[in-house]
Amino acid sequence: MTDGGRKKSIIVTSIVAVITNVMLAGFKAAVGLLSNSISIVLDAVNNLSDALSSVITIIGARLAGKPADKDHPYGHGRYEFISSAVISVLVLYAGITALSESIKAILEPSEPDYSTAALIIVAVAIVAKILLGLYLRRRGNKLNSDSLKNSGQDSIMDSVISGATLLAAIVFIIFGLSLEAYLGLIISLFIIKSGFDMLREAVSKILGERVDSELSQKVKAVVCQTEGVEGAYDLIMNSYGPERWLASVHIEVPDVWDAEKIDTVSRDISHRVAKETGVIITAVGVYSRNTTNDEVKTMRTRITETVMSEKYVLQIHGFYCDTKEKQIRFDVVTDFEAEEPLAVVENITEKIKAMYPEYEVCIQPDLDFSD
Repeated sequence: MTDGGRKKSIIVTSIVAVITNVMLAGFKAAVGLLSNSISIVLDAVNNLSDALSSVITIIGARLAGKPADKDHPYGHGRYEFISSAVISVLVLYAGITALSESIKAILEPSEPDYSTAALIIVAVAIVAKILLGLYLRRRGNKLNSDSLKNSGQDSIMDSVISGATLLAAIVFIIFGLSLEAYLGLIISLFIIKSGFDMLREAVSKILGERVDSELSQKVKAVVCQTEGVEGAYDLIMNSYGPERWLASVHIEVPDVWDAEKIDTVSRDISHRVAKETGVIITAVGVYSRNTTNDEVKTMRTRITETVMSEKYVLQIHGFYCDTKEKQIRFDVVTDFEAEEPLAVVENITEKIKAMYPEYEVCIQPDLDFSD
């Protein structure tokens, strides 16, 4: 699906959510006021916040769809992450307001007055929210829209809360026990938790998350399909909005390749990765691999075993031995759990120097950017 088609689909889906939530909010507010039910009124307020969230999703989708320009050469896709954060703040505000009203109702209780029509409307609203939630979540997964997925999950949670409201009404009718204010308190806590969860996820996206393992491995697999490429490493991927990835990667190639061959292979890799994964490769770095010296191959095996036995080491790559200049060089990927990754590298350096004292050992420390 093109960016334009995706944006249009998100907007249409959000409009459906806005209309549905506004209608539900109106019905619930009327029922809550007539029956003097604080929990139903708060549920109506929650529906209005859901409608506003969908409006913000529409605005975010339109802004994110703006083409790249001189000031923003990577596009405007991250507006969708920002809109998710704004929605989270609104949900938090609604939850805090609901909490305040519930506490007031506990301190100054009033008796609700339910009617059969009110209970029927609440029951219909529960079914409507379940259907809306499933619809939004399905569309969010298809369009890779966090805002739609969050709205869908929120709608399903709302249906559970509305079900609790209906249960409280039945308890009051049968036993005369009013749980309204306390149920309102529970609803507000659910809303606040949902807001915090959504905000945490949105902030995480803005900060920059680790790329999904399936996508990173797919990119590396496509890179390694090129004849002569013996490995893909240092894959760094940056997200500039949903389905907008820019990446750089290092490839390991035979030391007998010339610049023309490397240039041809690099262009082919960029083209195929974009075609098969949608990821734009902005740079292809090169590691040279010894192919003509059997003694060096033995050295590589020994050094690899030594390095991989070190705690916190995840990978060794880019190994090359310059027998003329007497230099061994390679990269080491360390785990984020290593408190002092440079100390790990220094320890490895000393071990390799002890094994091959006539060589200079140059180790480049790397971070575990992708799987």
